[in-house]
Amino acid sequence: MVADIFRDNSWAWPSSWRDLFPAINQLDHIRPDQNKQDRLLWKDGDKLIDYSSATVWDTIRVREQEINWVSIVWFPQCIPRHAFLVWLIMRRKLLTRDKILKWDFSRRKNMNMMCCLLCYADVDSHDHLFFECKFSEQVWKSVRDKTDMVDVDPKWVSIIGWLMTRIRSKKASFYVARLLVGATAYTIWQERNARLFKNQTRPPEAICEVILKTVRYKLMGVKFKPCANVKSLLGKWGIDDAAMIDDGG
Repeated sequence: MVADIFRDNSWAWPSSWRDLFPAINQLDHIRPDQNKQDRLLWKDGDKLIDYSSATVWDTIRVREQEINWVSIVWFPQCIPRHAFLVWLIMRRKLLTRDKILKWDFSRRKNMNMMCCLLCYADVDSHDHLFFECKFSEQVWKSVRDKTDMVDVDPKWVSIIGWLMTRIRSKKASFYVARLLVGATAYTIWQERNARLFKNQTRPPEAICEVILKTVRYKLMGVKFKPCANVKSLLGKWGIDDAAMIDDGG
């Protein structure tokens, strides 16, 4: 506190401080108003603002260009583990086998080390897994009819492109579409890892069942505004009108 260091109308700095910190000698002519409460301030450029950890972080953090696809990944009532995986896909940070094998060129001669464990017909990569692989393509085509994405090509770039054109939409169908994309990508990645690390396999039908159950259970816990479109949408998922709430709006 300032009151602890300013007494009898003068500064009571420890003598050693004046040698260690010469700048404090410039404060001798300053006389604080003892009738005012002390405030801790932070200088951000030319501005003095109340100190907080948030203001310090906002000053020192590295600022990057805002990502335009952020609301496709992170949105209210998303499934966090699915959103995190989609974020990794968008940044192409998943450790697919093509990426791992770049670190060891000698293994590239062995196609078994490169092969997709879902279809055994191509290289394990981001683009292939989501959803150019015959296995994951079959899964995607089986679940996409639950949304308005029936005509979207089974390619990640096409799916993201479709979502981007609707990024400002507040419709329930857009919310469901994002849930479905995340659940499908997450379950495909789970299946790929189960085959790689546990030697466990499931047919496409079982994968589809897991995806649809996951999304349906999530939707059952979400309260939607009542309207005919929402009622029709929930009907596709076998959910009755109880999932809607009238907020008077």
